[in-house]
Amino acid sequence: MTWPPDPLWARISALWRHANGTPSANAGERANASAVLKQYQHDFDLTDCQLAFIAEHEALNPGSRIVKRERLENAFEITLGTIDSVGLVMPFEHLIIDVAWALHTYICRLFLHTPRLLIHSRGSGFGKTVRLNVIKELANQSTYMVAPTPAVLYHHLKKYPLSTLAIDDAERMDWSRKSLLVQIIDAGHRQGADIPRVIRNKEVVWYPTFAPLALGLVLDRFLREMFLSQVTQVLTRSIVCEMKHSNEALDRIFPGDPRFAPARAINARWAETFRHPETPISLPQGIFARRLNNYSVLAAVADSLGYGATLRAAAVAIEAENFDAEIQLYQDIFLVFERLQVDRLWASELVQALKETNDMWASLTTSALYERLWKRSIEYRTVWKPGAGAKRQSNKGFMREQFVPVWRELLGHSETQSSKIIRLPRHKLGTGGTHDQ
Repeated sequence: MTWPPDPLWARISALWRHANGTPSANAGERANASAVLKQYQHDFDLTDCQLAFIAEHEALNPGSRIVKRERLENAFEITLGTIDSVGLVMPFEHLIIDVAWALHTYICRLFLHTPRLLIHSRGSGFGKTVRLNVIKELANQSTYMVAPTPAVLYHHLKKYPLSTLAIDDAERMDWSRKSLLVQIIDAGHRQGADIPRVIRNKEVVWYPTFAPLALGLVLDRFLREMFLSQVTQVLTRSIVCEMKHSNEALDRIFPGDPRFAPARAINARWAETFRHPETPISLPQGIFARRLNNYSVLAAVADSLGYGATLRAAAVAIEAENFDAEIQLYQDIFLVFERLQVDRLWASELVQALKETNDMWASLTTSALYERLWKRSIEYRTVWKPGAGAKRQSNKGFMREQFVPVWRELLGHSETQSSKIIRLPRHKLGTGGTHDQ
């Protein structure tokens, strides 16, 4: 990627505003602006995130790249420049996420959730440790640890409850599904989920878990399969970034490196003026449930500093990079039941509704659906529904209640049945009658 020449930034910014719905622009003007913008994007190999950054940077600092002038300090820009100066080799979208995540550590207690930042690579020497140390130097009251035990974590947070934790070499830790480590990471994503422990005099002590947490780990082929299968709840509470191999990054960051002190001071001053948004945070389509929880605080941070569209474009790119077809399937099944407001569907109806919900299911068959659901122990049932002439008919299908445990695990839904859901009478086996569910 090569940034466009400075004189083009103002033009790209104007085109971006037109293409993204300037109130005075008609449909034709928006289409023309989009076409020209696409050409610039192709010529300079720009991502959607980089286009948004150019537009928002120019809106905040018109002409600043041509005529150097003093401007108000912006914590987002200062943090971005500080990270960029280190020379880490990673996508621009990852850089934006790191900026917003580091800033959120100063104000996260104003929000219900703090997303885990999970940085992984397929081997050593990919820059993961450097990236974690950069974040550690920029975040609020941060501590860098290498493969700590769960007891270290909850005792540390008991003593220093405002800490930000940067944990490296996390692949050495216990990632079994029911381990205390997983419980702490899982619980600490949300305020109020303390962990009780009994100390020597048999007194129950509640240990806090809520804290910003960045994890670095190597996921080789074997560990990756185990990790993905056992700790889904950690992944759904995390913004996941993979570091690619590069020989260009150098580890030259000493603990307490003075290069980061000015940025921390600016971040602290910004945090004193930050106010929680009064209206709900909006995010692009497809980022909802736990993903919405993960990105809401980062979007609020970016919005307050003029880079909301840049952050949202980065979020879309990150989620596309980590696309999980299984999670998408259960999200779409949830949307189908919500849209139709029923408590049961025949398999053929569910398949057709999925096709109407998302084009990626265009070739889905009932047998393929059975195969996907069977992996989560969801098997078809005989489902009765009203037919023609008040007669009841049965077919292979599924009840809404069968999906609730998976929705809870993968999507974070605490399922409360809507009063709008149409509850059909259940067929009495061996009779012609029905009884209420």
